[in-house]
Amino acid sequence: MTSPDHAFRLDLTPTPSAFHRWWRIDNNYGPGFWYATFNGDTPAEIVAGLTDALIRPEPEEPAPTVADVLTGRGWEHTTSETGSQKLTSPDAIVQVELYVSPSLGVMGWEIEAAHHHGDHGPEQRLWRAHLDAATPAHLLAAVAEAISNPTPVLRARFKINDSAHLTQDVEFAIGAEVVGAHKQRLAEARRHRPKPHLTTTAVAAPPIPSTAPPARPAR
Repeated sequence: MTSPDHAFRLDLTPTPSAFHRWWRIDNNYGPGFWYATFNGDTPAEIVAGLTDALIRPEPEEPAPTVADVLTGRGWEHTTSETGSQKLTSPDAIVQVELYVSPSLGVMGWEIEAAHHHGDHGPEQRLWRAHLDAATPAHLLAAVAEAISNPTPVLRARFKINDSAHLTQDVEFAIGAEVVGAHKQRLAEARRHRPKPHLTTTAVAAPPIPSTAPPARPAR
């Protein structure tokens, strides 16, 4: 998909493994090029956090940082001597890391969800995302908001992951709820869609004949 002004592009490339990168969003190789990727198991609400922010007008006020958003919701925040940052969710499932290389500088944001994060890396990975270091601040903030949003999500009975950290509400029919939420998001997206500019072209009127045309026989 390409935005109407050709400024942004979204590619969805499913693969046999959902852990591979399925989603890629970028600014179509424009000035200040940036990109973001999400694997196939990334919750739709998190991908939508970026795409919904992308179609809205860029805010005039400076966006909060990723650290500000997440620490405001109780995430643990640590920094290293090189400037790298790591934020961990209260349930220890999601880690958000900004890696800063001593030789290459800022390498971007890595977001990874797993049942357990040990000394040798994540175990039983759930999903993963990467956001380029040049990703605009308001888009980074939108993804951070989506990751830490405490609002319950709608899932079908057999789409629920088995986890000790998961709490479930009373079961109910969610078909109409899913459709309603989807329609609401579409309506919000259309509300921010740029309106087409109407143009008119003047057409010269045919010249008025100086004499009446000759009479023709009736058919």
